[in-house]
Amino acid sequence: MGRNGVTFHDIAETVPKLIEQRKTPSIDNIREYLGTGSKSTIAKLLREWKARQGLRPEDDSHLPPDLTELVKLLWDRLRQKADTQITNERQEFDAKIAETQQQYHQELKLHKDLQHKHHALEEQLHQQIEENKQLRATFIIEQQEKVKLTERVASFESRRQENIAENERLHQLLKHAQDSLEHYQTATQQVRQEQSLLIEKQRSEYEQKLIQWQTQAQTAVNEKSIFETQYHQLHKAHETLEKAHSVLVLQQSPLKIAHDQLQKDHEKLSQQYQEQARQLEAKQHTIIELQVTLKTDTHKIAGLEETIKKANDKVDTLRHELQFVSQEKANLEGQFKQLQTMLPGKLG
Repeated sequence: MGRNGVTFHDIAETVPKLIEQRKTPSIDNIREYLGTGSKSTIAKLLREWKARQGLRPEDDSHLPPDLTELVKLLWDRLRQKADTQITNERQEFDAKIAETQQQYHQELKLHKDLQHKHHALEEQLHQQIEENKQLRATFIIEQQEKVKLTERVASFESRRQENIAENERLHQLLKHAQDSLEHYQTATQQVRQEQSLLIEKQRSEYEQKLIQWQTQAQTAVNEKSIFETQYHQLHKAHETLEKAHSVLVLQQSPLKIAHDQLQKDHEKLSQQYQEQARQLEAKQHTIIELQVTLKTDTHKIAGLEETIKKANDKVDTLRHELQFVSQEKANLEGQFKQLQTMLPGKLG
């Protein structure tokens, strides 16, 4: 805030100071220095000050001698100080000008770089705007695609549930097939072992019986040959005795008795021969029956082998079905995992 009321003392102090500052002690300069006071008051007090100093009011250039000397001394000091200060300030000003020029060139270069960057940014902005338009169009397409994917996801989810149910059914079917296959394999293996043991046992028994009956048949054939030889010999002896009997019918009774005895022996041998023949025929029938039985058993064995072959074929078929079911299960699990990997990516 400026002071109110300018005094003569204020004017007397202000004028030398203005002269030191190489300023004319005018009304405006005094008022500007003091920062207060009216021009009329300052003019009145300035005329009074000049009157006291022996100066005419209209002559501002004549001062008292003492004041002139003082002013000269002050003027020389001020001029030297001003010259030094001007030189320093000029040097500082030149340095500042050089620095300012350098900064100007740097700023100009920076401005050009910024202009280039600005143009580049404008181009990038234009590209970004175009890309933004494309991205908006792509976003709309993606939203439409998302709606379609959502529908497909719902369809996939429905198919996934169906696949889960089908997978469960296939699991149960596979488990049932595995249990059936294991049970069938166990039963088949057991039946095969039992049948093999039974067939081997029957074959051994039949072979033993066949060997035994063949031996008995060979023995009966040999006995038959012996009996036939004995019969032929007895028949020849009988014929010889009959011829001798015809000659000696009436010669001696002992001969008749011998003939009767021979006749009885012949009848006995004939009975024995017929009995042996019946036994041989019975043994031949038994051999034929054993051969028929052996042939029947051979057919049974062939039938059992065919049954075993069919069982093996059925086992192979079940194994193939099991492999097919396992492969189908693996395919369904692969599709299920692929669907699980696809669904989060699409939904994201």
